[in-house]
Amino acid sequence: MDNLKIFVIKYEKNVCLGGFGDRIVGLIAVKLISKILKGKFYILWEKENITKYLNYKKYDYKLLEHTEKDIKVYHLIDKPLKLKEYLINSTKLFPNRVNEFILNQEISQYIYKNILYDDKNYLLDIFSEYKKLYTDILIPNIIFNKKVENLVSNKTNIVGIQIRCGDFYMITNPGENYQNNITNFIKILSNIKNKCEEKYKNNYNIFFTTDNINLLQDVYNMFDKTQIIYNNDLIQHLDRNSIDDDISKTFIDNYILSQKTEMLFIDPNSNFGRIAALSSIHNNIYNTYDIKVVDKKKLLSKAELLF
Repeated sequence: MDNLKIFVIKYEKNVCLGGFGDRIVGLIAVKLISKILKGKFYILWEKENITKYLNYKKYDYKLLEHTEKDIKVYHLIDKPLKLKEYLINSTKLFPNRVNEFILNQEISQYIYKNILYDDKNYLLDIFSEYKKLYTDILIPNIIFNKKVENLVSNKTNIVGIQIRCGDFYMITNPGENYQNNITNFIKILSNIKNKCEEKYKNNYNIFFTTDNINLLQDVYNMFDKTQIIYNNDLIQHLDRNSIDDDISKTFIDNYILSQKTEMLFIDPNSNFGRIAALSSIHNNIYNTYDIKVVDKKKLLSKAELLF
C-alpha cells in the first residue's frame, strides 16, 4: 500500500445516521476533503446491504487489504461546526493515516477557507462530485436498472415531483411526531401542472415520490392516470428497521429524480430532494411549493454556507 492518507465515510450498524439524503451529504463532504488533501477515499457501508442495488466496488473499504492501526474516528452526526475552526485554521490537517467519518453534514467547504487551499474552487469541485454520484460512486447494477426501466421505459419528458411530509407518515417510524402538514397540496399540483403544460403541452409524464402515500390519490386526480409513474414498493425510512427486505425504493426513486427527469420539483428542506437536484443531469430545478427556480448553490448545506 502507498503512503497516501485514507478518508472513509462510515455507515455503521446501530448508529442513527439519517436518511439517504443525509448520508450522501456526508459522503460527498468526505470525498471532497480527500480530493483536496490528495488522499484516498473509501466507503464503509455496513448498516444495510446496498450492493444488491448499487455498486461502489471502486471505493469499497472492505476490499482494501490493510492492517492500519493509526486510525482516528470523527463522529459528527448533526455537528456541522465541530471541525469548522480546525479545517479553516490548521496547517497540519488529519495527521493520522486513516480518518473515518460518521457524518451527515457539508463540512468540506471549510477547508476551502484554509490559506493552504484557498486557490481551489469550492463550488466547481463540489458540483463536480455530486454529478458523479450515480456514474462513478454508486453505480446501479442489473437488478436496479431493470426496476428503473420497468417504471420509465418508453416514457418521455418525465417531470419529477418530490414531497417530504415527515417521518410521522411512514410505517417504519411508529411513534414519531415530525410532520409537515401540507394544506394546499391541490393548489401546488395545479401550479405544477400549469408549468408542465406551458413547456410540454400534454406530452409529458409525472414521476411522483413522497413519504406520505395519502397524497398519491390527489396526484391521480390532478393528472391523467396514464401520465403517472409511481414506484409501488413499500415506503421505508433507511435509518429505521426495515419491514420489507427490499429497500430499493429509496435508491430507485432518488435515481429517477436525478437521472431520468427533464424537469424536477423538489422540497428544498429535504436532503433527499436536494441530492437528487445536485446530482441531476439537468438544471431545470424548481421549488415544489412556490414553483420558483432553485439556486443549486443553496442546496449544498442546510447549515451555514460560506460561498
